[in-house]
This record gives sequence, structure tokens and C-alpha cells, in this order.
Amino acid sequence: MDTPVNKATVRFYFSFNDPYSFLMAPLVKQLAHDFKIDVEWLPLPGYDAVGMFADNEALRRYVRADAERVAKKVDRKLLFDDRPMDSRLAVRGKYFADRQMLGVKYLNLVFALRWVSAKAIDTVDDLAAGVSFLEMGEPFVAAISGDAFEAAIDAAEAQAREDGVVGVPFLSFGGEGFLGPDRLPYLQERLMADPSLTVHHDASYAVIKPEELAAAVGRDEPTLILDLRIPKEFGAGHIPGANCLPAKVVYRNLNRLDREWRITLVDDGGVAGSEVGFFLAGEGFAHVTVLSGGWPKWTGPVATGLTDWQDKLKPLA
Repeated sequence: MDTPVNKATVRFYFSFNDPYSFLMAPLVKQLAHDFKIDVEWLPLPGYDAVGMFADNEALRRYVRADAERVAKKVDRKLLFDDRPMDSRLAVRGKYFADRQMLGVKYLNLVFALRWVSAKAIDTVDDLAAGVSFLEMGEPFVAAISGDAFEAAIDAAEAQAREDGVVGVPFLSFGGEGFLGPDRLPYLQERLMADPSLTVHHDASYAVIKPEELAAAVGRDEPTLILDLRIPKEFGAGHIPGANCLPAKVVYRNLNRLDREWRITLVDDGGVAGSEVGFFLAGEGFAHVTVLSGGWPKWTGPVATGLTDWQDKLKPLA
């Protein structure tokens, strides 16, 4: 009987106003690819006025120079904007985006606004314009303007105190804390010490061309087409007969899949198909393929709506 994957949790505490947090974000995301862990992204607005925005001028100069060193090391562009900004609006937006299953895309956009484009993130208009690509609209504006997510912010701050957070970026795992980018290797060593958290990247998946998948669909072959996009995108258009299971929650739904099924993954044309393909292969799924180019390359029949959008998955436990 299939059981949910045993994943450990790494909590990543950060501030949108902290350059180190921006530089570490893709490295933390890579951890979730290299190990069987769930990363919990926890922004802390209470740490906005630290580091390069601290009262101590010498400390500000040091942090700026050191952040430039780290940016060069990890080969990331870093554009400084010395204006102190309140990130509370952006933090509220993060919790709203999570509910829309757009959390990671939102984090990437806000970090890019702050540290690649040097744009303001501390007014409703600036923030809404900066993340307009996600099409969250007026509900997003209402969410960041109100106090609906203050309890979530308070809970994150309480968890930070319990985890002994003394600054950002801060990683917490198994009762241990790791402060700053220079401590990331220590966390990696800690994760590598647990064989149950190892991802076997020698396991792999196959790639199928759109015309090949269209032919298989036409022959009604017994294949589960698993669309990894969010429900909103799936409902706007998908391969007939496909089911929707967003990439972000696949690991929590392994008990709804069978390791003997033939599964074809469809993403938005990015990297989700590859990441989930490696993950499923590493978890013992022997018949996984990924649609080359994802949904944007599909030219076959199209269905819309969310009717029977998860009818082929096993029932929720």
C-alpha cells in the first residue's frame, strides 16, 4: 500500500529587505530538490531594519560589501536600493499568494523587485503593480490592505522565537539553527547524515513529444496525464482526461498515486515537470514521462473547466 512520503521540514526565515535572504532563496529551493524536505518560507517583517539598514553606519557598510561578495560568489545580480522599506504589505501578500498556490512565484517576483530592479515594495500601488503578472487583482489589494493575515504573521514570529532565530536569513532544522549563507553547508552536512532524506538522482524519467502524447491519447492508452499547474490555469485549458495536481503539493499526495501507473507530467513549460519527474522516479515510480515543452507546446484537443479534475487519483485518505 502506498504511503505519503516521509518529508522533514526546514524552516527558512527571511526578510524581503535583506540582501542575503534574496541571495539564499534559490539555494534553499535547491535543497528541496537535493533532499526529501519541505521548505517552509517564513518572512519576518520585524527584521527589516537590520544589516544594511541598521543604525550602526560601520555595520551597514560591512553588510553591503559582504553581500556584494556573496552575490559574486553565487553569480547573482544585486542592485542596492538604500531606502529602508516596511515589508509588512509584501508579507501579507505572501500569505495571500500561498492560498492561490502562487507562493513561490510571488516570492521570486518580490525579491526581484527589491534586489534586481530596485523598486519599492512598501506601498499598495507599487506592490500590486510589481506582481500584476500573477493576475491576483483586487482580492490581492484587499488582502494586503487589511489585517486578514496578521494572525499568520504573529504565528511565524512566535515560531521564530521558539526556533531561536537571532537574525535573517536563518534556517531551522531538527532543533538546530543556521544563520546566514556561510552556514548553509553545515545544514547540507546535517541533511546528508540522514540516509532517509537522500534523493537518488540516478533515478530518471522519459520525455515524450506533444505529437506522441496526442497519438497515445487518441489510442486511449492507460496513462494518467498529471497536470502540474495550478487549478486556475488547468481550468482555463488542459489535455482532455488529465488530472490536476500542482507541483507544490505532489509530495503530500503520493498516497493518491500508484507506483505502477504510467504517468505523464505536464507543466507550464518551466522546470516543474523535470523536478517532479526526478522526484517521482526517486520515490520508486517506474513509468514516468514528461511532456517536452509542457502545456505551451500542446497542439491537440483542449478541455476546459474543473469537472472531474481529480477523478483518476485515489481518494483522499
